[in-house]
Order: sequence, then C-alpha cells, then structure tokens
Amino acid sequence: MSVKLKSFSFKDNKTSNKQYDFDVTEDINMGLLHQVTKGNRTNARNNTASVKTRSQVSGTGAKPWVQKGTGRARHGSLRSPIFVGGGIAHGPGGRVYKDRTPKKMKKKSLHMSISNRILEDSVFVIEGSDIDKPSTKSASNAIKELSISKSFIFVYAENDDSLVKSFRNLEHSKLTSVKKLSTFDVISNDALVFTENAINQFLEQE
Repeated sequence: MSVKLKSFSFKDNKTSNKQYDFDVTEDINMGLLHQVTKGNRTNARNNTASVKTRSQVSGTGAKPWVQKGTGRARHGSLRSPIFVGGGIAHGPGGRVYKDRTPKKMKKKSLHMSISNRILEDSVFVIEGSDIDKPSTKSASNAIKELSISKSFIFVYAENDDSLVKSFRNLEHSKLTSVKKLSTFDVISNDALVFTENAINQFLEQE
C-alpha cells in the first residue's frame, strides 16, 4: 500500500506530494502503545537517587563511650543511623530501572504510532541531503511551508549532517536517528519529519 506524504525540496524551495510504500494501520492498539511507551520511559530513567549506609559513611570505628557506668544507653559506633552524620537506614540506592520489551512489540507499536500520524496528515519529508552548507533560515522556511506550528521530531540518517545542523536550533524541534526512533518520540510530538534518506532506510526495515 502506498501513501502520499507532503515533501519539501531544499533545492527547488517548494512542496510537493510523493508516494511512499507504507501499509497504514487504522486499528490502533492503545494498550500496546501504552506498554511500549512506558518501557521507553522506564529505560530512560537515571538511577541517581542514592544514600550512604553506616558502612559507607566516613567516621571513626571506635566505641563512643564505655559499655557500662556512664548512665547513658550503650552504643558501639557514631556512624549508626541514630547519630547526626551517621549512615541512612533503608534509603534509596542501587536500584536498576529496566524494562525488556520484545522487539516485535516495539516494531508493531512504532508502526501503529506512525500510521496514526499519517492519518492525521502529520508526517512530512525533507529533501536536501546534498545541500552544501547548513542553513537554519532555510530549515525554518521549510517548517513554515509544511505548516508545522507545534512540536516535531526530526528523523535523520547517516549522511544528513547538513540537515541536522540546519534543524537542530529550531524552536520546538527534537532530533533523533532513524535507528533510535521510538514510539514515545512519535506520540510525544505533534508532527514527524523525515529526511529522504531516513524514510527510505525506515521503509527498508519495515
């Protein structure tokens, strides 16, 4: 099945409709999208919350006072959690956030999310991998010509260095490689913009 996508040419400085072979899925499984997206966000979490236990905190290992005869409670270390400057009992640390989502589920959910954007007329193509030098002004003009007014994800391939440098400074833009494109990237932005190299590489993987 082929679909028409709005395309902008840097060389001709105009838009046109081009045909691409993509089997659009109208039946969207929201449960699958939620599960895969949740996995994407889980794997993106940074494990930074951490505290020191009594064995890790710095300090003396000497007994603070003798066992008997002082009238005070017996203690064996000033690094105990009940002392100021001591370790923390049952605090966060060492937790690993990881979600192993099957590859078939990731692929299917990505196909569904892109299909949904195509049905909304929110998928576009940029032609211009052969441009000599980057131009943010030209990239801004391309976005206006494609009538993109909100956030968009710009998907590039290996030989799109000039286009990457052109689009990376635009407002509301987010860039990602076609190899790393995820379901969360698609559904968290209002529009999806492929370079010509990127969409051809993506369709080869389908």
